[in-house]
Amino acid sequence: MGRPYTRYPCGIYGPRNLIRRRARKVKRRLLAEAAGEDFPSEPPIPSPGQEWLFSFWAPALEAGVYTTSVTQVIASAHTSEEITVPLAPQPPATQEFEVVAPRFTLPDDAIHSSFPPQGYGAPAKTLPHVVLTDPHLPWDRIASALPDENSPDWLRNQVPWLALLVFTAPELTLSKDQLGTGPASLFSDTSLSSSPVLQSQTFTINMPIADIPKIKSTLSPISKLPPEPSDDKATDIVFLPSWLYTELFTMYDADGKPKTDQKGPDVSRYKYLAHVRDINTTGMADAGVEDNGVFGIIVSHRTGPLSNTQAQPVVVHLVSIEGIESDFIDGNWPIDRDKYPYVALSSLHSWNFVTLPEGSFDIVTTLRNLGTGVNVLRAPDAVIKSIDISTPMGQRLQSRLKDGYTLTRYRTATGETTSAIYRGPFTPTLVPYPLMPDNQGQPGSTWLSNSGIDLQIMDPEIGIIDVTYAVAWQLGKTLAVSDKTFAVNLVKLRTMLYGQSMPAAKAEVLRRHGAYKTLEETASGLKYLLPKLNELHKNTKGLHGSGGSMADRWNRPQAKHLDLSYTSPLIQEIFRKHCDAIGQKFMLSSDGDRTQRYDEQNMPSSTEWAAVLNWVLNKMCLYGVPAHYLVVDPTYLGDETLRFFHVDRNWTDALIDGALSLGNHIEGTDQVRQTIHKMISDYLYPDPPVSPPPQYPLYGFLMHSEAVTKFPDLKVTVNLQNVSDDKAPILRHENLDATKGVMLCLLDHVPGDPGLLNLTFTEPPHQQSFIAGAELDSKHILTLYKKIFTKENQPPDPTPWDQHPWTRPTDDDGPPHSTVVFRWGDQPDPEVRTLLPELWAQDLTGVLNYYGKLEDPSSPLYGDTVSNSAVAGIQLNDPIYQLVIGTIPGNARGDGSINVPFPAAGKEKANPHRLTTAHGNKSKEGEKQTAPAGKGEPGVSPTHRQLPYREKPTPKPDDKDNLRERPSRRGGESPKRTGPSYTINCIPTDNDPSNPGVPCGTQIPKDLVFTIVQQPPYQPAGSGWHLKELMLTLQLSAGIPSRVPLCLLDTYTGPGPFMTSNLRYNVVAQPTDQDGPAMALRVIPRSPNGWTVAPMSREMTFILPVCLVNDHDIRQRIPVWVTSTYVKYSATVIMFDVIKFPQH
Repeated sequence: MGRPYTRYPCGIYGPRNLIRRRARKVKRRLLAEAAGEDFPSEPPIPSPGQEWLFSFWAPALEAGVYTTSVTQVIASAHTSEEITVPLAPQPPATQEFEVVAPRFTLPDDAIHSSFPPQGYGAPAKTLPHVVLTDPHLPWDRIASALPDENSPDWLRNQVPWLALLVFTAPELTLSKDQLGTGPASLFSDTSLSSSPVLQSQTFTINMPIADIPKIKSTLSPISKLPPEPSDDKATDIVFLPSWLYTELFTMYDADGKPKTDQKGPDVSRYKYLAHVRDINTTGMADAGVEDNGVFGIIVSHRTGPLSNTQAQPVVVHLVSIEGIESDFIDGNWPIDRDKYPYVALSSLHSWNFVTLPEGSFDIVTTLRNLGTGVNVLRAPDAVIKSIDISTPMGQRLQSRLKDGYTLTRYRTATGETTSAIYRGPFTPTLVPYPLMPDNQGQPGSTWLSNSGIDLQIMDPEIGIIDVTYAVAWQLGKTLAVSDKTFAVNLVKLRTMLYGQSMPAAKAEVLRRHGAYKTLEETASGLKYLLPKLNELHKNTKGLHGSGGSMADRWNRPQAKHLDLSYTSPLIQEIFRKHCDAIGQKFMLSSDGDRTQRYDEQNMPSSTEWAAVLNWVLNKMCLYGVPAHYLVVDPTYLGDETLRFFHVDRNWTDALIDGALSLGNHIEGTDQVRQTIHKMISDYLYPDPPVSPPPQYPLYGFLMHSEAVTKFPDLKVTVNLQNVSDDKAPILRHENLDATKGVMLCLLDHVPGDPGLLNLTFTEPPHQQSFIAGAELDSKHILTLYKKIFTKENQPPDPTPWDQHPWTRPTDDDGPPHSTVVFRWGDQPDPEVRTLLPELWAQDLTGVLNYYGKLEDPSSPLYGDTVSNSAVAGIQLNDPIYQLVIGTIPGNARGDGSINVPFPAAGKEKANPHRLTTAHGNKSKEGEKQTAPAGKGEPGVSPTHRQLPYREKPTPKPDDKDNLRERPSRRGGESPKRTGPSYTINCIPTDNDPSNPGVPCGTQIPKDLVFTIVQQPPYQPAGSGWHLKELMLTLQLSAGIPSRVPLCLLDTYTGPGPFMTSNLRYNVVAQPTDQDGPAMALRVIPRSPNGWTVAPMSREMTFILPVCLVNDHDIRQRIPVWVTSTYVKYSATVIMFDVIKFPQH
């Protein structure tokens, strides 16, 4: 698809063009404000959601051959006498030139889109149209004499040389004899006579231009066209029956009857069927490469069959009508059908579609189905529900499917074939980022692998390897190897970092040992050296040892050898510091005083760094990543689906690390790669923050629908709330496969406040479909007159001013209606099926003027007596429908909108915990966030379990006796009250029912199960007992022997607790120092409102894995405190016992 014509080219194309265009605009504004200058005004283009319509967009010169004539006359400044040079009279200088424009074929990128698309269906009332990338094209040639200055059409209308026509197969099919080589052949006198001629799928025949006049029984306007030097040698010809040709170029009077005084074919009707739209292309996948686009629109006035009860194929041709109004054709008007049964026209573009019967597919149904079926990107719900969850493995498998995983075949390094689980970067749930904090991973990077094998994760519950990040790492390396430009620049950058860091590190080591001085230090020391040398012969004391001689002074002890290789501990200790410093210099811009960082809007000081950064940022937006890595299973994105997802930054980090692993030729830790990772991190998270900030995707959607195929520029509007407008709202918007209808859109905000408010899908203004009437069949047509205004600043109003039906006359010879706007034809199954544009436009103009003056004749809402194609284009447009995903604020919703909320999983947040931070917070890598005690946020179970609770409480001096008193009730009992009551117990996963309790003394970590079960009578949902939190508090001995008897654990270093089955809750382990060192196990609802009703908390069992139970020599009861907090009621504290018994 060609780039649209624009009046103001943006100049930024390719990957991430939306981000870079917005960044350029913001930076220009900031620079102007800093300099105290006025910010340059934006180009005068339509605002988002608006369009400008023009009846025509004619070029300064139409196509053809022109002659320029030049004379030169010089007038003297001091006399009135004219003097010519040379003095002898000379003829004017002439020069011929040609204005070149398409004539018999179109360039490959001339067609931006067409509707209905190739092979798709549309209702019978649809008027097909084609969108041209060049708005001048329909008027590049003259099809009819231009109106004179006194005509109402002067500067208001102009006939195009292109027309769009719809045909059925029988209308264009030539017989076998006509295509053959016998006497009945139409091509016996042409160069095609040697073999039978074949018609194409759209019933065209490609033949030389010179052969067209030689076709038998055929009349063609091409025959007498004056040749031009740039003319093509051949064209596609379509053969129209002469009766149909006559219908298409006949003039009709006000009663819908053919005019009897017509002297030749008339093409004036086609001036209403072509117009130009200047639109704002924001939010469009294809046209969005520019800020605005100007498109030529050509609409057909002929429909498909109207009496069909089943789908019927038709063909559409964009034909040239140049030469139809000519003396040659006029001389053969009316056409003698016996002499000329066919008329040959040049077809410049053609396609097939299917006319559907009433009640078939339409855009409203499509958008409604997309809205009602909106979901997150994962396995279909039916597949997930079909998993047998009666076993732990089934439960785990279902959980993995909900997280977006799929099973895949995996071949190990030794050749065995096994199974693995895998997902791509698009996840239905929010994955914590980074998964590996700095104190576990490498500094400055979440990942640092040399093969990707160490990124595989074994799922212990199902015994299958998770190869997600290993695959991402391998893909990154593959993409890097295949990109020669990136690989060369990466190796150069590595070489420069290493080559400049090693001398600096060596110099520091030698300077520490007094063995190195800079040139400046050496030069400054010379003034002390010479006097010392002059005094050397005067004092020989100390030149040799006792008992030695003067010759011994040349035998100096050999200095200790310093290892200055890269692997030396001395170098390894300081290399990274110097490498980071060199990297920071490479990150600077060469503009100005060279203190600003390169930000893609200025000149880089290192072109290698600029190339590497550009490649990395492109891959963060997943450019160049094959589609089967994005959608790991075809069932995840079925037909007519809209799927939302989060973008896993850990996945893109693994991909980038795989790419950066190229060119590593040093042993040991790859500190150069660590520096490049840090450079990337410093660019993404600048300190202090910059404006505009770097952007990377966090959220997005995939759409698989006919809506994308029919409307390749389906407009996506992103509405944010409480977010700076310095950022591009859409980071990537692309049709991955327009033929199959797959659209990808990436954003950097997730639903929430601040964040994403809603997404709106709208038919693009230049691709909206056209219809002959609100209703149309073989007997009647109904027109709804839209509210069109010539008065400025009128709010849009979708309700029509009026509606009027026309009924097909029962007898064409009988009295017709007072106004006729559609011609059905003479046959029971209408064969003409054409809108009469001139009569229809006159009727439309009259109605608009009538209703425009009703309210205030002195200031009419519509006041224009000249019909034109711009108004016709608005009236013929099918009503615009919208699909809104998210929240519509206030009363913003209007007619034609379908509104649905974001999918539930798409609104969930990651469970907050101490060592990871969700990417939605946009904190710098390695920064940690802690959920404050008592303020747990709702979230989902992360795809990877939260990292361990590792806080070991520090005992206070008085902690020895600072233990709570023993509980007053036995384990499992709770006080009587009117609210929900729970039975709580603690047992190991390998519990022995005959010997209840928690065994100790084995020094083997135990997985402890805390069962929390609500006891009958159960409270109903409307009882008001809305649970906010249930907290279990375990006292810890923290290394104090006197606390061991009444403490179950000394500390806790396991991976953290997790819910067993009731996933309406998350459980979080947090340290607390209430009554001494302790650990709080907080069960928190995942609900967005922060609480759950009583029926949802009937079971809240969770597991605390890898617990090392304190040893004790007798059976002991350990107290545990339980605090339940409700919305309307104060917190209630109860106690129960955990039995600990020795097992040596």
